[in-house]
Amino acid sequence: YELDLQDLAQKSKKALVYAMFTLAQYNLSLISDAMPAKVFRDCGLDFNRWYPMPRQLVGTARFMATRHRDRDHLRRTLDTVAERFDVRCGTLISAPA
Repeated sequence: YELDLQDLAQKSKKALVYAMFTLAQYNLSLISDAMPAKVFRDCGLDFNRWYPMPRQLVGTARFMATRHRDRDHLRRTLDTVAERFDVRCGTLISAPA
């Protein structure tokens, strides 16, 4: 999914932060299905590293267990943001070659 963050920032700075986290969670859930776990360990997107190992394990397990179930909810939330604030938010459109 993509989101026009500049347009949303002009229309609602309060919604922007929440929409960004929702977008990141949604896209990370898709990426986690398509890429090996090593990609996440090496790319630096693992915010769990800020926490002690037991909490890291719980967070990772929770994400892996709920990512498919939560994906529809996250997508509907992003669609609601697009509708409510009249901003571009939807399936990423690739540029023509």
